[in-house]
Amino acid sequence: MEAFYTYVKATICKLIGFTCIVTAVLLLGGWWQYISGWCIGSGLNIVYFFMLSSRSVRALKLPPEQAAAFIRGGAVFRLIFVCLAVIVILQFPSISLGAAVAGIFSYRVLIFADVLTARFRR
Repeated sequence: MEAFYTYVKATICKLIGFTCIVTAVLLLGGWWQYISGWCIGSGLNIVYFFMLSSRSVRALKLPPEQAAAFIRGGAVFRLIFVCLAVIVILQFPSISLGAAVAGIFSYRVLIFADVLTARFRR
């Protein structure tokens, strides 16, 4: 369990760091119109990852059948959360939808980078 907590903490730190780095690149590049979307999408991604991790820890304490149902219910809740957030983002034309979606998917970039670094270390 301690390894899982370490992984979650490290991943959240990486997500925050990645968000800050991309925000700095957007600032330096003069792409001001994308910063709010990127930060909102990345924030949603961090909240999503935290919700997923929290649900996973609680599911470990349940019997297998209940854990599976608990995880499925959490997946539906997280999907609805992201869909509602995107609907709210669409109501603000000043927020770039593309940048927000990129921020939401930034976890996938980190997973890809982790796999590549693990592959090169071998």
